[in-house]
Amino acid sequence: MWATVSSRADRWAIPLWAGFAALNTVLMWVLPGAETIPFHLIWISLALVYGVRPWPLPATFAVCACVAVVTGIPLFRHAHSQVIALEETAEIPLMSTLFLVMVWHVRRRTAAVAEARLAASRERVAHEMTERFVRIATHELRTPLTVARGYAEMLQVDTSDPELAADVGVVVEELGKLSRITGRLAALAWAHQDTSDDARTLDIGALLRQVARRWAPVANGAIHVEAVPITVAGDEERLETALDCLVENAVLHGRAPILLRAEHDAATVVIEVEDNGAGIPSGRATELLHGVVSPASSGSGLGLMIVRGIVETHGGGIALVPSPSGGLKVVITLPGILRYATTSATTQAGS
Repeated sequence: MWATVSSRADRWAIPLWAGFAALNTVLMWVLPGAETIPFHLIWISLALVYGVRPWPLPATFAVCACVAVVTGIPLFRHAHSQVIALEETAEIPLMSTLFLVMVWHVRRRTAAVAEARLAASRERVAHEMTERFVRIATHELRTPLTVARGYAEMLQVDTSDPELAADVGVVVEELGKLSRITGRLAALAWAHQDTSDDARTLDIGALLRQVARRWAPVANGAIHVEAVPITVAGDEERLETALDCLVENAVLHGRAPILLRAEHDAATVVIEVEDNGAGIPSGRATELLHGVVSPASSGSGLGLMIVRGIVETHGGGIALVPSPSGGLKVVITLPGILRYATTSATTQAGS
């Protein structure tokens, strides 16, 4: 609706200006001595109408020259009649130059906006192509990997040769890694999708306890939760996936116990996943969040990229900081607290 109204205004801008300029030109002739007021109104209105609807450069020069001539004739006539001083005719080249400078700035801004839109369009197309490639690749890889792993596990069970069984075990392990990477690639593409349609109210404290219970057997029960019941708006499935990735990283690369904590202030929910592992070297936090894996790293780096994508689609942020114990603490901040509970709870999963 607004676009339609704006388009109509653009179409009527030039005719309305032409009528306004013609009226002020007449006033310049009939008001000797006061002609500078309609003179400046003509040039000001010309600048305004050009800002609303820029013209091609040849038409711009032609209009500028025409206005200079039409407004200049009465000025020279009144100067010749000694109604005004001859110096006042200097307004003609000055206003023409000022208008052309404005035209130069408008054209530069228009070109910059067009370039920015083109860059944004290219980035969007590249992002869509990347997502499409990831979806197709993960879909096509999942079935053959599952089949290959199934046959390898059968060979491992059926063979009576210990050396062959060990070799097949290596194949099974590597196929398992490929399957996990494939699943994380699919999650990475899914993590960056808009969450607004799936958002609902959920209790972050309950979600942390749910994640802790699921991972308790893997962590030998050494996973703790410290959280108040905080109600926020979000996609529960995606936030649970993000927490799963963080706990999995803590289990694989950290040392027990693992602590899940949730707090809040006036406008922010803070979720922390802390382990007692070796931590990360200084300066590696940004690289890890962007999936840059060092040659000495044993992981793919996809887990933290998935977490970052999910958190950012919820309007939040993520940071990696050293924990007091020397391990790694992942701090997630989420906006949009709806209501708080004043009681706190500290639970140990599996207890």
